[in-house]
Amino acid sequence: MLDALTELFERYWATAASLSGPGFEPPPGPPVEGGSTRMPTDEERNLLALFAAGVKDDAIARQFGISTRTLRRRIQDLYAELGTTNRFGAGVAAARRNWV
Repeated sequence: MLDALTELFERYWATAASLSGPGFEPPPGPPVEGGSTRMPTDEERNLLALFAAGVKDDAIARQFGISTRTLRRRIQDLYAELGTTNRFGAGVAAARRNWV
């Protein structure tokens, strides 16, 4: 069974498309309201960086000097802007928009 799965993986790997490198064009991100291509605020950039570092909400709120409830409201606003519902999706959408 393991040999068969290894062979299957190797076949798919050999035909897989590159996610980086020469000639790679990331797909466009979701449309931004009003068609604008706004840049993220400093707070949004910091929040995305802390997401990527795996920092918990309580620690992020302390670092920003706000309550956890306020932070969660801002996170939801960021998710809405990026058209996602979770941190992973926010990271992917932000990368597609060249925010990170």
